[in-house]
Amino acid sequence: MKKILILFTIVGAIFMSSCNEDTFLLEEPKDDIFAENLFLNYDGFVNGLNAIYALVREDRETQSNVVRASLWQMGTDNTFVNNGAAQSDPFNDYNDLHSENVLVRENFNWLYRIINSSNLIINRAENTSVDWLGGNDAEDLKNQNKIIAQARVLRAWAYRHLRYGWGAVPLSLEEIDGTTYRNDWERNSIEEINAQMEIDLLFATQNLEMKEGTGEVNAAVAGTMLAELYLDMGENGKAETEALKVINSPEYNLMTSRFGVEASEPGTVFTDLFKNPKPSDGNQEVLWVMNNAYADVVGSSYVTIKNIWISYYSLDSQLKKKNLDILYTYNGGKGSGRTSVTDSAFRWYEETDDRYSEYAVKKYFIYPTNDAATEFEVIGETNMDYDDPEDLEDNYLWPYVTKWAYNDPFVLDNASLSGQYNDQMYMRLAETYLIAAEAMMKNSKPGLAADYLNELRRRSNASEIDASDVTIDFILDERSRELVTEEYRKHALVRTGTFYDRTVLYNPRLDDTKVFEYNEYFPIPQGIIDANTGAVMEQNTGYENN
Repeated sequence: MKKILILFTIVGAIFMSSCNEDTFLLEEPKDDIFAENLFLNYDGFVNGLNAIYALVREDRETQSNVVRASLWQMGTDNTFVNNGAAQSDPFNDYNDLHSENVLVRENFNWLYRIINSSNLIINRAENTSVDWLGGNDAEDLKNQNKIIAQARVLRAWAYRHLRYGWGAVPLSLEEIDGTTYRNDWERNSIEEINAQMEIDLLFATQNLEMKEGTGEVNAAVAGTMLAELYLDMGENGKAETEALKVINSPEYNLMTSRFGVEASEPGTVFTDLFKNPKPSDGNQEVLWVMNNAYADVVGSSYVTIKNIWISYYSLDSQLKKKNLDILYTYNGGKGSGRTSVTDSAFRWYEETDDRYSEYAVKKYFIYPTNDAATEFEVIGETNMDYDDPEDLEDNYLWPYVTKWAYNDPFVLDNASLSGQYNDQMYMRLAETYLIAAEAMMKNSKPGLAADYLNELRRRSNASEIDASDVTIDFILDERSRELVTEEYRKHALVRTGTFYDRTVLYNPRLDDTKVFEYNEYFPIPQGIIDANTGAVMEQNTGYENN
């Protein structure tokens, strides 16, 4: 364990210093002696990949009082900013979003840290002197390609965020060292970014198994990303084909029966997914798990996603009179309600839909009536009542989804902490079904699309649909019903060209004076533009003067 920790720390230091926070690709790197000594064999590359997975876990860690993932969720049709802060408030009024926004800048640089780190792995893995520990040439090549394939998926994962966040961005494919340092980057087109993602993901589908080690990307993750990419590229036939490869693989199935640690208790199969996120828990639907561990364990991450989505109910005038540790323990944990699901998105559910049941959406608060906590009383209810959009600021009793509920399993007093250490799902088969349905609709197969959508709806006790119901708006509604708070909502809206219209229509805090068509993309951070002295880095339309 000590040796692993040392390697992890060393390679993490390399990757963290691979670009400066303000200048991503523009900082000349330091001595790479650690990398030269680390990447000598297969185990060294595995530890290098672990450092990139640690960077990816930051997706659900705190950044600017939200989490990094919030950037692609808030200010859309299904998510508004509730308990706002300086860097998230502009997503309730895009007039205030500018090129100095810290959350925008930090995420831009974070994604290029992942890209630079992936490039390092890919480039170093081509070294013929590496001992791949396979025992023979065929196994050596398999191990080599497995390392490269994982790095390519993680690089594509970062470029996916960049494409949907900023549009055209610089395309970097080489390890940055003293000979490749540049300050003359230009923005590559979306088509060029997508073409590289296609190359990376195709390589991964061909060189990874449908299931790899828990926490690692695999061919199913790559295939699902590739199917979505083909939708973005207008290659709808290929999108359907790639999605069905994953759906029809015997390694995965939609979960349709109760399972896991609370299977005998009141609940639903939908909520079981989040309480049992790993294959070892019986979850056959999860494609990619975010491995996590309790504090002080190597590889742990202080994830704060529950704190972002769970309302700040402990500030309610009545609830705050209770013992807060006890209150938190039986209501999903502490929340600060930074972001909330819009009332429109909650109303897209039918009353019978398990995804809107009391097990999936918090509708009331409970408190034990005896010391043994075997009996409870309802002490308050959530509500979506408001007269004015401004009433949604610091709305402490707004309903919230229970997907991210967490209580410290060891220390009651830790119930008051913002973070959590549990394993979580990053991607699951339900999203592949939704991508497949969209591709089928675009391939003039609305009946088949309805069949795949009904697989999701049937397991949650929602009414079944037919071909006439299948439209892009219905699919976007269904994506929200299934994936709200999980998916990067803005990706789907930008890809389908619906960001502006749906945000104005459904977000109660954004009307046509507070969000504009150009807000589908974020501003390029000003520090990037200023530091790129060797060439002009154009700003995104609409942000030129701010």
